[in-house]
Amino acid sequence: MDTDTSIRQKVIQEFNAELGSDLKNLSKIAQLHKKLEDEKHEIQKSLSLASTEAPSKVKAAIEGADKISHDINEMLEKCRSLQETLTEQLKENCKIDGIQANVDKVEELEQALSYLYLVKFVKDLCREIEASLSAKDDESTITLYNKLSKTASQLQPTACHHLVIYLHDTLHYWHNHLKDKFSIEYNDILKALKWPFCGNNLTVTSLHSPDVIVRFKVVTTYLLQLQLPEETAKPTVTSSLLTDFIPPSLPILLLIRPLRRRFIYHFTGSKQTNRPDKPEWYFTQVLTWIRDHAEWVRNNVQPIADSLGLCHFHAKVEFMRGLVQLAVEKLQSELPNILYDDALFAHLVDEALGFERELRDTLLYPSSQPATVSVLTQAQIFVKWINMEKKYATEKMDAILSSDTAWQKLLGPDIDDMKVTECAEAFLTLLMTITDRYSHLPQPGHRLQFLELQLELVDDWRVRLLQLLHENYEDPLTSTMPRILNTLHYVSSVLVEWGSTVHFLQLYYFKKQCDVGKFAHETLADISDSIADEEGSVFCEALALLQRLERELVNEISDSVTLDVKAKSRPYRTDRWFAMQSEKDVVSLSVTSSGCPMFHELAARLHTLQEILALPLFNQAWKNLAAQLDQYLLEEVAMVNQFNSGGAAQLHYDVFRNLLPLFGLYTNTPDAHFPLIREATILLNMALGSAMLLLQALENNEDVTEVLVDVGIYKLTVDIAIVILKNRTDISSQ
Repeated sequence: MDTDTSIRQKVIQEFNAELGSDLKNLSKIAQLHKKLEDEKHEIQKSLSLASTEAPSKVKAAIEGADKISHDINEMLEKCRSLQETLTEQLKENCKIDGIQANVDKVEELEQALSYLYLVKFVKDLCREIEASLSAKDDESTITLYNKLSKTASQLQPTACHHLVIYLHDTLHYWHNHLKDKFSIEYNDILKALKWPFCGNNLTVTSLHSPDVIVRFKVVTTYLLQLQLPEETAKPTVTSSLLTDFIPPSLPILLLIRPLRRRFIYHFTGSKQTNRPDKPEWYFTQVLTWIRDHAEWVRNNVQPIADSLGLCHFHAKVEFMRGLVQLAVEKLQSELPNILYDDALFAHLVDEALGFERELRDTLLYPSSQPATVSVLTQAQIFVKWINMEKKYATEKMDAILSSDTAWQKLLGPDIDDMKVTECAEAFLTLLMTITDRYSHLPQPGHRLQFLELQLELVDDWRVRLLQLLHENYEDPLTSTMPRILNTLHYVSSVLVEWGSTVHFLQLYYFKKQCDVGKFAHETLADISDSIADEEGSVFCEALALLQRLERELVNEISDSVTLDVKAKSRPYRTDRWFAMQSEKDVVSLSVTSSGCPMFHELAARLHTLQEILALPLFNQAWKNLAAQLDQYLLEEVAMVNQFNSGGAAQLHYDVFRNLLPLFGLYTNTPDAHFPLIREATILLNMALGSAMLLLQALENNEDVTEVLVDVGIYKLTVDIAIVILKNRTDISSQ
């Protein structure tokens, strides 16, 4: 009944959906009836088993449902079988859990047994070492100790902390015990060798008994093997500076010990040799000890280490480092007492740097090993040092420039052409001294700070020279200007050479690295490429300023000489070039009488320039002078006067037989420096017919460049060529 009601409701809803509430839609009933009839026929057709078509959808659905039902039954059967298997397995696991606990307990007992075996092994080793010591079998003792040391190293990574501590304590005990035993014997051997070789002992190195030497080598072998593993060593460092000093091996330590005692005796306390104003005493003493002993140590200790396979052991370097440590400790203790005494501090720094230089350059102490500069580069000390360098350098610069002989020329075949002044050489010596003082600093940052000081001094030097120029301004050739100019040029040329040395090229690289480090957006590869591609030097900016001042002074001197020559040229410029005798009317041409004062002044000034200027500067000066005179003679003589044939020939003679030979003393091609007046004489002395044709071509703009080149005119412009041609009286009169 409920089913019929629900069907009825569903039918009513379908009708309402199709027809709506409008009565006009009742006409759709026929269409709806036809649609339902069609659906009914389709359903009947699909349900008919007698249909001749392919198996119906209903049959296929029934078969699919049967297959699924069968698969489900199989899966349920497998599930029940798996459940039974799991139940049985869980029952077996409960029995295994009890066995696993027993297995874990066995493993724990085995570890404890291994632990006890190891403890017993260590105790047995200790008993064997004691027995070897009692039997005075040193070789067996060392072998057993090395076995114990190797065991301690192998167990270092384990989690058995108490066992590791026990091994370390045991190893340290035997190390100290054996070290004391062999140290006593070693000291006795050193006494027999008369070590150290100081005073009267210097000559006994070749007189040692062979037996003593043999025993020395044997005990040295034992001591070299009597080393604590690195992970168990306990270095004692009294200062952060001394962390760079790796403790020496036992034989080297014992070799240094008597020297250390002597050092402490002489250079501590109230001894007369312990003077703050004489740091050179203890520096010299350390250097002397190194010279007297280092080679002996290398010859007698290093072969033993090599035979033991200690490839990283360098006896001579360790010995030198141990003695250098004495000087570093003494320097570190002295600095706080003299930090505020400039004189003592400066002297101490000088001696410390001299000590460092002697170590590195003469005694070949490796650059990787620490020395005195590590003390001087501490922040507070380094600031004091660099400020002191600036103070003394400034005072020295004042003394150089105020010296009575500051501007005297130094004599010597190698520097004669450069006209080197005393103050130039002294200033470069000052810069070189500063370079020598900081060249051994290991950190590029420290060296760059000293480089900045040098660049500051160079610029200060330039400013001081400029001030002197303003104070002594008079006739450039008789004032100090030429000597200042020579000084500038010599300093610049030396700085250019310095810039290409390894030292300053490295600083240039580090400086560029610091500069490009500011540009965070660039990649490291881009930065490296830009530095590699760029050429330059650390002195580029300083040289640019020096060379600009140099050019200004050369131009000023050249201008001064040019003015002097021009002052003597008025009669020559205003001579009667239009009324001179023809070349045919005179026996031979000679220099124009009105030009003699000008040429005489020019010759005298050129000679003076050659005498007072460095050769490169003189070459610049006469070239500037030649260029100005060339322009002047063109504009003030050739372009403003009228020339007859005699005047043109006379001008040609004056230029080629008087002017050019004056400059021919300094160059093989003087005519190349007077192209304008030389070409002007060509136009003035050209045959009349050729000159008129040339003038006509120029005025008509007929390929003027090619026309001028055909007659040998390369520098003069068309307008100037026309003016000069019209200055010929034989053309202007027509």
